[in-house]
Amino acid sequence: MAEILWVAKAKSSKLVRLTAKVWSEKILVGHSEFSLSAEYLNEVRKTIEEPEYIVEGWYQELLALRWCKIAPGGAKYLCVVYREYANEGFVITTFFISRYGKLLRRKRIWPKQTL
Repeated sequence: MAEILWVAKAKSSKLVRLTAKVWSEKILVGHSEFSLSAEYLNEVRKTIEEPEYIVEGWYQELLALRWCKIAPGGAKYLCVVYREYANEGFVITTFFISRYGKLLRRKRIWPKQTL
């Protein structure tokens, strides 16, 4: 079984996990800026637990966005891509994004849009 780095409670109340394998073999390889600070691991968890926005992805995944003041090169949004199943979920990847407007045009899950 894969080593779990943390489990976070998403807005759906489902428990979302991040494994050491995904962190080291996918996120740190594809987005090396996350290796610059150990604090980023906690920022990813906080983004799942306290997002500013959650939008739908193209393939049933969810994208949680949260403003990150300690992002490399200056503050920007942190986007965590994760998937939820019946009772649980898991992180797929994460990245920093400056131009997040297109993401907010997708169906919003959190906060719900009011008309």
